[in-house]
Amino acid sequence: MRLSSSLLASLFFILKTTAQPTSSDDLDLSARLRPVDSANIFIDPGHYTWCGSAIRGEDGRYYLFYSRWPHGPRKPDDDSLNRIFNGFKGWQKYSEIAVAVSDGPTGPYHHLKTILKGGFETDRWDRYTFHNPQINFFEGRYYLYFISNGFTDDMHFTKPLSREQLHWYKYNCTQRIGVASSPNIKGFLNGGFRRNPDHLVMPDSIRTWEVTVNPSVTRGPDGRYYMMYKSRKPDLGHMTFWMAVAPTPEGPFTHYAEVSTRADMACEDPYLWYDHRRARFYAIAKYFSRTGNLAPEFGSLVLLTSTDGKDWLPAWQPLVSLRRLRFKDGHETTLAHLERPFLLFDRRGRMQALFAAASLRDPYKNTSVSVLPDENTFNVHIPIGRR
Repeated sequence: MRLSSSLLASLFFILKTTAQPTSSDDLDLSARLRPVDSANIFIDPGHYTWCGSAIRGEDGRYYLFYSRWPHGPRKPDDDSLNRIFNGFKGWQKYSEIAVAVSDGPTGPYHHLKTILKGGFETDRWDRYTFHNPQINFFEGRYYLYFISNGFTDDMHFTKPLSREQLHWYKYNCTQRIGVASSPNIKGFLNGGFRRNPDHLVMPDSIRTWEVTVNPSVTRGPDGRYYMMYKSRKPDLGHMTFWMAVAPTPEGPFTHYAEVSTRADMACEDPYLWYDHRRARFYAIAKYFSRTGNLAPEFGSLVLLTSTDGKDWLPAWQPLVSLRRLRFKDGHETTLAHLERPFLLFDRRGRMQALFAAASLRDPYKNTSVSVLPDENTFNVHIPIGRR
């Protein structure tokens, strides 16, 4: 009897996820995710809501740094082709980083203000969008990593592209990674933070091409700062992850390792941390492959691990979550998207919540600029149990 490739992938996944842990890799995040309710869902009315990253402030409250951009059509502004940024695609030019606050780690969160927004200055690398925020606390200071972009006319492609596609790439291919910092959360709220004038990482056209996005930074066991980020390689047709390392949270970051360029390991949106008890790095990511190697469903959240930050493999329990939300009243909802994962830890290093961006329907597929309630996007904060 011949088995189909999809059945073989499913059987392989079952065998992997029922295996016993080896060495120190015994983390099973999927078993610790708890049901949610309305308090665990954050929506910013009139805006798409994405990329949530939370931290406990010096005042004991919790602050959610997130991406948002308005619903609707775009005005011509400085670009006669601005229609390509209508609706959800507006993230590429109009995303801004805002802050919301809550008295508890899993919400409810309430919008406070926007803190980073493109000023359209022609001489800046961070001319337009501010996106992919991740907030960290290192050595007494808060660091907010993000991406931004400019615009370039120096674009050459061998494959045929429409006028709109080529124009999109002129924004897309200037995405780079930056950082802002403050000694306290109050500094981000009152404008007293410091924004590095230069980017931290950009494509080098040697190992990485086109984009450097999705930054996630952690402090390693050697005291250095490790960054995982997404880029591309020519002709691969899928995302790749890379590692960079620096002596300080603000760099300089230099190439450290290629995490994965295999199609069956294709992922995006990594969240990186170092687990001191298990003496290894972990990364949660959105699975961008249909091979079934890491999870049975495209778009699932999966777990990768490495003892040195160079050699990465699927974790013992690679599945973190399918594209589902379980609610406290017993019902389950299937999602179009569940991505941009982030883990919130308490001050003793214990996991409190898994944050993720989500949508019920695919907002990219709406060709109009109006947004129906079930086409909106939101941030969900999934409580994590101790065991």
